[in-house]
Amino acid sequence: MLERELVSKRDEIRGRFANQLADVAVEREPDDECAEANHNLNKHLILSILDRDRFLLNDVELALKRMRAGSYGMCDTCGGAIPDARLRALPWARSCLQCAERAS
Repeated sequence: MLERELVSKRDEIRGRFANQLADVAVEREPDDECAEANHNLNKHLILSILDRDRFLLNDVELALKRMRAGSYGMCDTCGGAIPDARLRALPWARSCLQCAERAS
């Protein structure tokens, strides 16, 4: 079940990534300074979202690799088991809650 959710999330991020890249790649000739500023702001926001999605996609793909390797659900930091409740809430979690809290 969690694997299906991770695959679905990965596909969703990839699709969103492709759409947003297309939005950034389209160059428009601004009509005036206000339009240019608005375009630059929108481009910056899209690039920020793309950056966040890139990190999330990496986490999701790592979770899928850990599933295939049989190490899914084990904390990268302490080696303990990540509780099922945390994995249901955040299927790509790489650390248990205690280690995640210490890291932040």
